Amino acid sequence: MGSITPTSPLPPTRILQLRAGRVIKNQFNIPNLDSAIFKVSLPPKPVYLGPLGLTGDAQGAPTHGGLEKAFMHYCSAHYTYWKRELPESEKLIRYGGFGENLLTSPDDGYNEHTICVGDIFEIGENGVRIQVTQPRQPCFKLNHRFEVRDMALRAQNNNMTGWHHRVLVPGYIQPGDEMRLVERINPEWYLSRLQYYMYVDRENMEIMRELLELEGLGEETRDIFKLRVEKGKYRNENDRLIGNQEALLKWSEYKLIEKRKETETISSFVFTASEKVDNPIKVIPGAHVRVKLGPKSGNLVRAYSVVEGDSNTFTLGIAHDTNSRGGSKFMHKQLSVGDELVFSKMASDFPLREDGECEEHIFIAGGVGITAFLASARFTKEHRQKFKLYYAMKRENEIAFKSILDRLDGNVQLCISENGTRLDIAKILGQASKKTHIYVCGPSRLLDSVYTIAKSLNFPQTSISSEAFAISTGGDPFTVEVSDQGKMLEVKEESLLDVLRSAGFDVASSCEVGNCGTCRIGVRKGTVLHRGTGLLEEEKKGMMLSCVSRGVGTLVLDL
Repeated sequence: MGSITPTSPLPPTRILQLRAGRVIKNQFNIPNLDSAIFKVSLPPKPVYLGPLGLTGDAQGAPTHGGLEKAFMHYCSAHYTYWKRELPESEKLIRYGGFGENLLTSPDDGYNEHTICVGDIFEIGENGVRIQVTQPRQPCFKLNHRFEVRDMALRAQNNNMTGWHHRVLVPGYIQPGDEMRLVERINPEWYLSRLQYYMYVDRENMEIMRELLELEGLGEETRDIFKLRVEKGKYRNENDRLIGNQEALLKWSEYKLIEKRKETETISSFVFTASEKVDNPIKVIPGAHVRVKLGPKSGNLVRAYSVVEGDSNTFTLGIAHDTNSRGGSKFMHKQLSVGDELVFSKMASDFPLREDGECEEHIFIAGGVGITAFLASARFTKEHRQKFKLYYAMKRENEIAFKSILDRLDGNVQLCISENGTRLDIAKILGQASKKTHIYVCGPSRLLDSVYTIAKSLNFPQTSISSEAFAISTGGDPFTVEVSDQGKMLEVKEESLLDVLRSAGFDVASSCEVGNCGTCRIGVRKGTVLHRGTGLLEEEKKGMMLSCVSRGVGTLVLDL
């Protein structure tokens, strides 16, 4: 951790963004982790900054917020550094990523080396005043937010943490307001110097005693030094910096060792880990991985089903889609044996139903949808469960992964149109018992047929799980109004998800083809053309999938 002599006085700057957020339960899919780190940019109109922060802002932990951490500032210029340092997380690195309330102009020089403890700033023309209290202590939520295992530690070690303010004079402020330094009471105690004694030179008791008397210092930071001076105790920082590592979506490097054509359009890709583990995890039913395709693809992130293998070496099956938004085209045309990509750990977004109400599994696959069921079929066979796999295609030369299908013995039925053995959905559902669960993966027309026929036969839709392997995101242009934000956005050929992200809204996603429901957003008003399977019928009344669904005319969104 370095140090730089602070600039004094700092020049006036302008508020670039004000951001606020509400608490989300079980953030990052971690039980009991409540967080408000996802904060949205507020519209360019006055908002009240009170003693506890901006109106509409919230915190998810008792140690966050309060009078001395009411308003957090993050240096907007830091984002350029993070994008360069962490290209694999570039799409996640954008304004608001650190949970800040305030961003100022990126060229103003306001950062941890030029801001001092106790600095008092005035904002706008209404006499609003804030005072710097302490550097932000980064926590493990940043690791999850940016999908980087040690992001909190990186921010701490690079003095790129952000800092907190108390509100001395409350009032209304807005983006575009001038922000100016009006008083500097501790010109020697810039934040990076303070952090040096917080995290590096922790034995200098003479300095610690000086800090105990530092005017304006926040009590939380003062208590750190008080504990050392009076009791000789040092806080264990691991809980703050590391947190629940098991829940972190770990990204690891894998090398492509084999690439072969299964059919005219489907190819298999075999990857092996750069750092192998002694006890690899076997592929589970419904397993998928997310992969960062790198700068050559435009830094796309895609999710693919895992066909077989384990966490050391696994196989993916990917179809070359002529309507590809770039993912499958890159994998088929640009990726070569020996190339390395970064993958997430395996997860299951299409699991088997395993309860006393299910005694038979029936899988219905069309085209490349077979990749979603090969691991599941293998699992049911190994565990001696009753199952049947129906695999539909137009021609015999479209059969993919024949060697794996052969290992499933007589549980596979090939439904080949040119041979006159077409898929008979009505017969399959008609013969199913009350304890049969149906799994469908393929083009949307296959899913639509299954649900339509199931309805006509009174087959319960709760006994059907489905996943579309590809879905169109295009359609007529439409407009969205973001409720309470004063923003109007035009959606043309791109997806609503991409438009919202480009506008600075943090919308989580995973599969991006309408299956998982992660990217769901609220709809207050307007007509939605629903696509995908990630929402229940009841949920469609007030929500939509931003990755695939479209609007008609104008939609009013609730983010």
